[in-house]
Amino acid sequence: MSIIRKVASALQTALGSALDQLGRQTGVIRRQRKFTGATLLKTMVLTLLKSPAAKTDAFVATAAQLGVTVTAKAVEDRFTDTLVGFLRAGLEHVLGHALAADPAAIPLLDKFTAVEIADSTSVTVPDESADEFPGCGGKSGSGKATVKLQVAWELRTGALTKLALQPGRHSDAKSQGPDDPVVPGSLSLRDLGDFSLERFRKVGASGAYWISRWQQGTTVFDADGRPRDLLEYVRGHQGSGPLDEPILLGAEERLPCRLIVLRVPPEMAARRRQKAYERARKHGTVPGAEQLAWCEWTVFVTNCPAELLSWKEVVVLYRARWQIELRFKLWKSHNHLATYRETWSAVERMAVFWAKLIGVVLQHWLLLTSTWSNPRRSHWKAAAVIRQWVVSLTGALDDIEALIGVLAGMTTTINAVAHKKLQSKSPSSFQLLLNPELLNWNC
Repeated sequence: MSIIRKVASALQTALGSALDQLGRQTGVIRRQRKFTGATLLKTMVLTLLKSPAAKTDAFVATAAQLGVTVTAKAVEDRFTDTLVGFLRAGLEHVLGHALAADPAAIPLLDKFTAVEIADSTSVTVPDESADEFPGCGGKSGSGKATVKLQVAWELRTGALTKLALQPGRHSDAKSQGPDDPVVPGSLSLRDLGDFSLERFRKVGASGAYWISRWQQGTTVFDADGRPRDLLEYVRGHQGSGPLDEPILLGAEERLPCRLIVLRVPPEMAARRRQKAYERARKHGTVPGAEQLAWCEWTVFVTNCPAELLSWKEVVVLYRARWQIELRFKLWKSHNHLATYRETWSAVERMAVFWAKLIGVVLQHWLLLTSTWSNPRRSHWKAAAVIRQWVVSLTGALDDIEALIGVLAGMTTTINAVAHKKLQSKSPSSFQLLLNPELLNWNC
């Protein structure tokens, strides 16, 4: 089955009649007069996918396109706590329809059964939600209520493998439960917020791989178990290339892994020191001498052996983790996931939040039709094209062949305009994934 037909089928199923029952279960649909559960959710989600700051008339127009004729007041009256509960349940329903494209033709990724990147991002929500989603506070009382989105994304197929919501205060290091499955032969990429020797051991014991930056202060031993002053050791390293050798990691764990240390260019070290001073200043302190010294180095740890990955391939794969940060930026800057109209009440804001969250999941599916077969596609440009096609998609949802035709037309448009430029001085992520030897790191 082609990816376009798979996406069309998933859209019809996820946005189909099962939502009618969900509407009755949540109480948002008591007596069907105008809206069904399906038409109500599609009205909310598709309107905001097209216009993130939509006014009431935009919802009325979408409803009319779906065959539901309602007044502006009828739409406004729908924004209740019951609608919030329905849309929240609707998100769980949509997430239950996993969707993946055929693996991209990238030899480096093909070394693994899956390449999963994961991270979190926070979205401030109305203070009325602080009991369920307590935030970490902030200036002028901001951040009283915050939702933390834990997201995992599989790079080979583009599948959104996890989207979990937690209180803003929740620690990233505790986001992965002990029973979370590990796919043998897969690669896990996380940032320092998820640094966990226990997790690394579990991944390795399951026959899978991991790459992480080294967390300062974590004890390092050489392969024979002798403690090592890592800073002193890397300062004494001689040679034009990186330091790349086996070590044992952790005072208690003594986890066997591989250490890769690279000296960064002077300008990068200077930027890191500046950021270290800025972070310390916020807490009324100054950075320590060792912290400043480490600004000159980038340190990776991994259980991937040298015969599986060269040091350049380790660096390129870890840099690919940044793609999830770009996805968060897309959700917040393009879909305006974290912004609301000032006139919206707390209930309206929460309903809009859940509807937009469903929208970014559907957008992710739509991106699979065009961006995975060609890694040179720009997700930002593609998302802008998707917004232009929302009206056509809305009108075709009930007819599978018509929907396939609309998706094909949308994909043709994306293929025509959503290109990333090739860069010679600083190759982009997709260029490096296709050819890790393009990595230019002055060690």
